[in-house]
Amino acid sequence: MKRASSAGKTKRPSIKLQVRLDLPGAGRIGPGKIDLLRQIGEHRSIAAAARAMDMSYRRAWLLVDELNNLFSQPLVAKWLGGKLRGGATLTPAGARLVRNYETVVRRAAETNRALLSEILQGTQRASRAVQPRRAA
Repeated sequence: MKRASSAGKTKRPSIKLQVRLDLPGAGRIGPGKIDLLRQIGEHRSIAAAARAMDMSYRRAWLLVDELNNLFSQPLVAKWLGGKLRGGATLTPAGARLVRNYETVVRRAAETNRALLSEILQGTQRASRAVQPRRAA
């Protein structure tokens, strides 16, 4: 049986901060929609992004439509199929939103690192994960 490449190293548990932005009177942006935008940017296709996220094409299409209607400029540009097949890409506004969202999450995590660590240390699972195992 293969061992993990980090053999001998104890992986420390970590806490993950997620941010959801409630836009007044407009809607919400969170990690799922941002990940969809990232996937569209990477795959240049709503269908391929949906497959990568194990999401239905219809759900992805509806989310893209919602996102495009949330802002004054569309976040995703779509083109129809045909001989060259359809596709989609992030607009400059979409790419900017992804960057800005990632910056907000990164800064929030950095600013609150000590508090997040304290919260993690208070959980039972984290406490058990860092205790050394006894030889039987």
